[in-house]
Amino acid sequence: MDKVGLVLPGGGMRGVYTSGVVDFFLHRNLNFPYIVGVSAGACNGSAYISRQHGLGKTLYTKYLNDKRYVNFKNVFTNNNSILGMDFIFDEIPNKLEPFDFDSFNKANEKFIITATDCDSGKAVYFNKDDSLDLLKAMRASSSLPFVSPMVKYLDMNLLDGALSDPIPIKKSQTDGNNKNIVVLTGEEKSNTKARYLRRLAKQFYPDHPQIINAIGNFYDVYNDSLNYINHQQKNGEVFIISPSEPIKLNAISKNYANINKLYQLGYDDASNAYNALLNYSNNN
Repeated sequence: MDKVGLVLPGGGMRGVYTSGVVDFFLHRNLNFPYIVGVSAGACNGSAYISRQHGLGKTLYTKYLNDKRYVNFKNVFTNNNSILGMDFIFDEIPNKLEPFDFDSFNKANEKFIITATDCDSGKAVYFNKDDSLDLLKAMRASSSLPFVSPMVKYLDMNLLDGALSDPIPIKKSQTDGNNKNIVVLTGEEKSNTKARYLRRLAKQFYPDHPQIINAIGNFYDVYNDSLNYINHQQKNGEVFIISPSEPIKLNAISKNYANINKLYQLGYDDASNAYNALLNYSNNN
């Protein structure tokens, strides 16, 4: 599988769909040489590389009702974040559900994490091979605007990578991958009125005009990305795995039943696509 990339966008709690997909890949020992992830996709990608089957599902379900995990009161008590970022990116991986850093660091796969530089409004990419502070980079990539504080890393102020590169297939292609598997957690385009987001961003980030622009342009960038991968798919240059049936789940949902259904759907969709995926990946 030379020059095959695995592209994992975000989606918040909908990222549990990707957890199901990568768990199927692990079950079948299907190893792609290059993975690029955003936000929840980066978190799932790290578990895929460390070969920790079931870790993603555990993180989405086991602590769902823990007030340290997702709690609107956290906006007043936990560095202005609805998500308990210290809990998610420190206590859980270091103590409660130990992340296998040794296996991750020894893995041969290329792994890229996408974040957004708040001073330029542009995407930045952190490479596993460059002395990566994995938890800090994933925290930056997952820091949603308005509900999470900026993350300071390598002298940059960072937020959610989806703001600048929500489906980083072009990064994978630029890095030399002529075939790409893209896992989408929801394919629908958005018609959200950008002016409302831009107005809100001006209140939150008055000293960062470029991140205001990135937030204001987000839905156009996202829709353009969807158009691009759909066009690439028609040309046989991209293989898309996406939910085969609708399951209602928003980015910060705490609906346990639907989270489990979406995980199983991801596993089943990957299983159903397995033969076609192998054919796509192995054919020149």
